[in-house]
Amino acid sequence: MVGFFYSSPHHKGDQKAIEKIKNKKTIIYPKGLDITWGKDDRYWRLPSQYRNMKDPSAAAELLQVSWLEVTCSTDNVEAGKSYRVGFNVSMAPAAFGWKGCDVYIMAKIGKAGRFVYKKMSLENKCSVPNKFSMPEEGLIITVKPPPSSLGDHCLYFGMYEVWSGRWKGGLKIHHAFVEQINLPSPST
Repeated sequence: MVGFFYSSPHHKGDQKAIEKIKNKKTIIYPKGLDITWGKDDRYWRLPSQYRNMKDPSAAAELLQVSWLEVTCSTDNVEAGKSYRVGFNVSMAPAAFGWKGCDVYIMAKIGKAGRFVYKKMSLENKCSVPNKFSMPEEGLIITVKPPPSSLGDHCLYFGMYEVWSGRWKGGLKIHHAFVEQINLPSPST
């Protein structure tokens, strides 16, 4: 085989499109996201390669997929702290396929960690052109690395809808976020 080159149809996030603000907050712009089928322009419209990596007006627009998988990770977290994670999204006027179709936001600490998740319906959001957070109140996760991944404090999270097999489109992802929060102490 001479000159064979394999090119993946998936978009691999660029670390230059991730903004870390101390240990308090991380913003992952569209070019920093790992997007399944993201390099295939039949399925996704990604911001131009000529745009600023951290352009807040840029969005990754889902044209149509049956397998929605958008993931990212950050090591900008501290053991023992709690974080809210999610995605800032909006819907195109012609959004379709979201009726009865739950989207999951899932997160874990360390590759060997166990996922925590929240599901949400976008069915009633299809006519909302304004940006909103998904999930609205965020997904809360506390950094407690599992024993099997000592030293791996990386926070892995994503947005998924891979179970229905239905085609859907019109979702615009403006950025993903991770922000440190202070949870109230349990009463004694």
